Amino acid sequence: MRRRYGDCVRQDGNCTLCNRVNHGRDCHDRKINHFVWTRMAAGLDQPTLAKAAGVNISQIQKLERGEIKIENLTAKNLFALADALGCDPKELVYGVTEPSNSEVEAP
Repeated sequence: MRRRYGDCVRQDGNCTLCNRVNHGRDCHDRKINHFVWTRMAAGLDQPTLAKAAGVNISQIQKLERGEIKIENLTAKNLFALADALGCDPKELVYGVTEPSNSEVEAP
């Protein structure tokens, strides 16, 4: 994974592991879109994710640039990306995970 900035303190350039960032914001306080954040947290670069999901790399690049929205993907591609990233498709679409039944308090 390449570094986002020349002054990056991490050799691997992984913003999700850096102690200088908050979730969704990089060390320069710029927003990182949720799809990019999820990919980086999974430790995958774009070509590796594309191959693992069987999705064209240009589609991943367009998602990361915000040219297409994740909710406009085909179900096949959405599920393939979620599987490759090790997350629930809802997390990709909505940006958050839903609480499990054990985390929900009974009335």
